[in-house]
Amino acid sequence: MDDAKSIRLLGRNLSRSPGVRGWVIFTVAVTVVLSFLIAAGVLLWHAVHERHTLEHRGLSAAVATVNVLDREAEALGNTLRGLSRSPLVEQEDLGPFYRQLVATPRPSGARFVLWTPQRQLLNTGVPYGGTLPAIGNLPIRRERLDLLGQRGLVMSERYPAALDGQEVIAISLRLDASGSYPERILTLTVPEDHLIEAVRDARSPEGWTMVILDSKLQVLSRRDQDPGTASPSLTRDMVDRLSSPARNGHFETEGPSSGIWVAFHRSEISGYTAVSVAPSTLVNAPVTHAAYRIALAGAVLLLVGGASASLLIRTGGPVDRLRRDAAMTRSELATANARMSDILESISDCYFTLDRDYRITDVNAAALRWWKLKEGSIVGRSYFDIVGRDPAIDAALAQAIGGRREFRGVLASIYHPGRYIDYRVYPSPEGATIFFSDVTERHEAHRAALREREFLQASLDALSAHVAVLDERGVIISVNEAWHRFAHDNGYSSPSHGIGTNYLDVCGAARHAGMVEERIFRGMEALVAGQRTDFQALYPCPSHDRLRWFQLRAALFMAGSDARIVVAHEDITDIIAARAEVGELSERLLVLQDEERRRIAAELHDSTAQHLVAAGLSLMQVEALGLPPAGKRIIDELDRSLEEALKELRVFTYLLHPPGLDTDGVAGTIRAFVDGFSDRTGLHVSVQIDVGVETLPPELQRALFRIVQEGLANVHRHAGASRAVISLRLTPGDVILCIGDNGHGMRPRRSEPMGTKAALGVGIPGMRIRLSQFGGTLRIRSNRRGTVVRAAVPREWRGMALESGLMRVS
Repeated sequence: MDDAKSIRLLGRNLSRSPGVRGWVIFTVAVTVVLSFLIAAGVLLWHAVHERHTLEHRGLSAAVATVNVLDREAEALGNTLRGLSRSPLVEQEDLGPFYRQLVATPRPSGARFVLWTPQRQLLNTGVPYGGTLPAIGNLPIRRERLDLLGQRGLVMSERYPAALDGQEVIAISLRLDASGSYPERILTLTVPEDHLIEAVRDARSPEGWTMVILDSKLQVLSRRDQDPGTASPSLTRDMVDRLSSPARNGHFETEGPSSGIWVAFHRSEISGYTAVSVAPSTLVNAPVTHAAYRIALAGAVLLLVGGASASLLIRTGGPVDRLRRDAAMTRSELATANARMSDILESISDCYFTLDRDYRITDVNAAALRWWKLKEGSIVGRSYFDIVGRDPAIDAALAQAIGGRREFRGVLASIYHPGRYIDYRVYPSPEGATIFFSDVTERHEAHRAALREREFLQASLDALSAHVAVLDERGVIISVNEAWHRFAHDNGYSSPSHGIGTNYLDVCGAARHAGMVEERIFRGMEALVAGQRTDFQALYPCPSHDRLRWFQLRAALFMAGSDARIVVAHEDITDIIAARAEVGELSERLLVLQDEERRRIAAELHDSTAQHLVAAGLSLMQVEALGLPPAGKRIIDELDRSLEEALKELRVFTYLLHPPGLDTDGVAGTIRAFVDGFSDRTGLHVSVQIDVGVETLPPELQRALFRIVQEGLANVHRHAGASRAVISLRLTPGDVILCIGDNGHGMRPRRSEPMGTKAALGVGIPGMRIRLSQFGGTLRIRSNRRGTVVRAAVPREWRGMALESGLMRVS
């Protein structure tokens, strides 16, 4: 009331005094001007602050997008790191490693490429063994290749894939040099759509457009992007400013139609840049709006400048608007922070941040669930008070906070003993940002696979045989220690000792060396084709001290849906030597038997036959004495008996002591023997012998002749036949002897047990023994119309005889 009265009195005084009125007008004018200046200053300050907030929103969106992009690149890099630790890489086993790459989960449309700076080694976009694209199609520039050598993992710019022209990005990991590839790089090419899809949750503020640029400042865009929402094109001024070495920032430039505001953030890891673009009118709107309100306030103040002080007091409304604007700005900032928190809460990895004193400043729900704590009980507390201390984790945190270097690795959890976490620590200006996730199942599966592989390899190494495991194409994928020792002792210089070599190709290269090598190739070819499940063969192998013999056994088995072949080479030289000694002993016994037969034949011919002739002559003298008819009948019967005995004795002695094989050859000896045999027995025998049998080894000729002797003797004694046929033929692979008759046949007998020993020189068992020395077989077919004895001996009989005898032993 007193103030009102004073104002009214002042008005009256002003109406009365022009000097005072001037002072009042001056005071009011100064007050209006000061009020205008103060209001304009406050509006401008809030407008600039709001503009800075808008700029910060664009920059924050770019930072969030880059962080999501780096996490996705890191996840793809972890896939490459897991593959780089495969034993197949160290062994340079490209075929199995190609199948491992194909079976590894990866984004849709992604391809693995293993390459060197000179050429590509593997590409999952091309079938194994197919033609690979030229190395120039890979987007690794020299500076990126140098960076790869420093960091071990880099991310390329976008480029068109050589196979289908699709725009892709390559994540590359340098592998340790080993073997014949001194510098190898494993690359995963992913479509650019995948990276854009990965950052779609990092929403841009309203009015801002997010653009992702690769290291060459090429714009990434989706193939299925609507044309109406296509990414804006970059102007020359934008490209020049974005090419600066600054990691982040913002600037204003001229666009195609109007001014635009640009905020950007560049990843130090991948070199990619996230750019938030907005019209300059959007960012400058707070200043424009403030200018409009300042002008309006000035107009109002000018209109009421001559009014009373009470009207000037009522012009405090702009201050209220400023307060509301400030409250709105704080609300929008809180909304942006909430949106960022929602993004961190939505990821499955555990996340928290530390300051330089190792106090927790931020944490997401996943980390709270891992620690089983509430948010209010953890923020602001020391990390070590909550989790505890561990040398490995403490060193990783110190490396990031103190050394400003990131850390990535799999560590044992100290909070959950027995669990393993993928721990990633990134330095930040405030301290460090940590992401971790539970990878216990993956870690245990990897360790179990390594244990199973080590157990299988140890089992193979315990065998004395040289063992190799082949894949379905016949490529050697693993060998045992005995294989390595044999290769090393025989001068094979390659450290892999054949791993990665096609075993079937090796057999094919040696197939023309002989029939044994041809048989091994055919058997292995049938195994690889799945036409048979096992195979075995015997082959010689020269060594530095003597000729060694090996037995090859191969078996096909299924490992899940994959076919595998196990090939074992076993040294059986001692067994072969023993069998050779037995063969020599058998040969000696047969020679002694032939000599004994000759001696017995000579004794029978020179002594017993002469006595029978003398007895016949004596009976003729007795008959001349004039015996009665009964005595003459007795003498005649005795004479016929002596004649039959003498005839049988001559046949027997002829069978025991035939014509000389050494002088007449096997063909002439058989024909001469058959002629003499027919004369003595009355059995008609026809002979068919191929030209060239005289070139057979002498020991084989002798065995074939003895079989003819035994066969005709059996026909004479047991068949009751009138005709017989002997056929000796030569085929490309075998020598075949057939003896047939038209007798009454023989009773079928079951084959003798495996352990039964046949007596030497007794009919059919004697034939089998003679043939076994040459790897031959004996077959008998008999019915009521006659009997056929068929003997077959391989022309390459030396190795086949050893193999046949060894298979019977085993």
